[in-house]
Amino acid sequence: MAGLIEEMFDRFMARQSRFFERLPKKAKIKLSEAENKYAELRITGPEGGIFYFKFTGQRLQKLTEVPDGKMDKFLFDGDSINYPGGDEVLFDVIDRSLSPRAAISRKYFRANTDKIIYDTEEFAQAFEKFLDEMTSILGGKSKVG
Repeated sequence: MAGLIEEMFDRFMARQSRFFERLPKKAKIKLSEAENKYAELRITGPEGGIFYFKFTGQRLQKLTEVPDGKMDKFLFDGDSINYPGGDEVLFDVIDRSLSPRAAISRKYFRANTDKIIYDTEEFAQAFEKFLDEMTSILGGKSKVG
């Protein structure tokens, strides 16, 4: 049975062209460096899961099997005090009660890549645009500004 986060990602995948079309030119150029790369996204907690993606043609492709070879790894995890799991972190980030910058600085979100695509500020800005799209998908109001 799919968790809430997997269902959210499936909905995003169907509408991702809107997200990528709205990215600034600088972000699109940086993303082109990730073309044909694989990534693992691990979100701890009961609603989380492990997801595999390939970035190709300015789109994320969700994979059904673990890809062979090297991949970038991203983790949403709790701290056992404030958040029992990464799913709770992601829900609070989507709800805007925790900012992407706070999630990054408190190490609730970690990345292990062979190449830094974004500095922290650029990543936080891209993450906020992603959240606006997720909020739109879930029927909420996007952050203005």
